[in-house]
Amino acid sequence: MSTVSYELNESVATITLDDGKVNALSPAMQQNINDALDTAEKAAENGEVKAIVLAGNSRVLSGGFDLSVFGSGDAAAALGMLSGGFELSIRLLSFPVPVIIAATGPAIAMGSFMLLCGDHRVGSPKTRCQANEVAIGMTLPISAIEIMRMRLTRAAYQRAISLAAVFAGDAAVSAGWLDEIVEAENVLPRAQQVAAEAAATLHTKAHLASKLKARDDAIKAIQAGIDGLPAEFARS
Repeated sequence: MSTVSYELNESVATITLDDGKVNALSPAMQQNINDALDTAEKAAENGEVKAIVLAGNSRVLSGGFDLSVFGSGDAAAALGMLSGGFELSIRLLSFPVPVIIAATGPAIAMGSFMLLCGDHRVGSPKTRCQANEVAIGMTLPISAIEIMRMRLTRAAYQRAISLAAVFAGDAAVSAGWLDEIVEAENVLPRAQQVAAEAAATLHTKAHLASKLKARDDAIKAIQAGIDGLPAEFARS
């Protein structure tokens, strides 16, 4: 059974993650997200989709990678999951239509990096954003560091990496994790409203060309991190 649903309302496609738990970005979850993005991208080619909303369930946006894969002893599976997560980040950063993310709950580790890849991010006062890797004994991959470098303020970037600092509410907005906060029950409706406004007002080709120019250095750095993951993973 898919952990991702797809719904089209006028020209906005809403992609909802819901594994009934914390939306761990397992290989299967990543595949389901990519399948939904494939559907949206194909629909965008003929103008049927002009913006997307990526949302979590009522509990969380995503708790990050599936730790059971890391603990399985299967190095190839763990490396594939890491690569897939950061490839998904690049896909979101370079998606042909605006990507609005509804942080319906906490965004932790890879969930927080995914959040940073949206064109506009909506959360609630209780949305927690955290790169918790150093708190759980993991070294942050270069790709994750580059994603945070791209979106966070300099001070927040350093605290997020070295202290696994938690950002919520106004602090999450000031740091660059979120663009706005609304009451929890309004997170998804507000994200869909922003998406509808973008769909109605933006020229799709100009939107894509402009954000690709703006993100060129970051995307290249993230890709270099992906390419170097085997060596980086071997050292960790």
